[in-house]
Amino acid sequence: MPVNSCVPGPELIGHIADLARLEWTPGATAAAAKRFGWVPDGSRTSSYATNTGHYVLPEWFGGPDDADTECMIPFCYYYEPDDFDAELQADGLSGNVDWLAGYHSGDPGWVFDREADRSGFDGRWRAAVDGFSERLGEPETVVRDEKGDHPWNYAAWRCGGNAVVVGQCVDNGSYMTFEQALIWVGPHPVDEPFPTGEQFALRLEC
Repeated sequence: MPVNSCVPGPELIGHIADLARLEWTPGATAAAAKRFGWVPDGSRTSSYATNTGHYVLPEWFGGPDDADTECMIPFCYYYEPDDFDAELQADGLSGNVDWLAGYHSGDPGWVFDREADRSGFDGRWRAAVDGFSERLGEPETVVRDEKGDHPWNYAAWRCGGNAVVVGQCVDNGSYMTFEQALIWVGPHPVDEPFPTGEQFALRLEC
């Protein structure tokens, strides 16, 4: 049950904290990305590649003129193999596990662990939460979504009129084959309650 991860360290956490404290007026996030040294990615999914091996989604985040609504930075992918994966492996064929092993293999900091289980996936989420807690203080809320087949965890912080969420959700980029843990940052009115765990899942899907 492999995990491929690059848990955010102090550099990325500092950039996200700075981003969350901005007033997201048109051009503000693009200027911040330039200041951070993030490089325009030019792909059909990501807007920037960071200095830390991470990618910023969606592809239109950080435009020079548009006001952004959110951005997301995945840092962990998890997969539970099934019988078909075992059949492929027995026949010497590559499958989803091999694809996950190669994903981000050329990016710094990413580590593939073929033997990890769901507790390993949760542990990487928890490590990211601990890192953000050192920078932003204890999260305002920590919730768990128990509605689906497997529970997902979320922690959230307010930063003025914005919020930072570190959470788990489905990875739509793999057509829901993998699960992921990511950082979400974007505007969140100061008088608006944080959503429930189930609502977080819908907000974080990308």
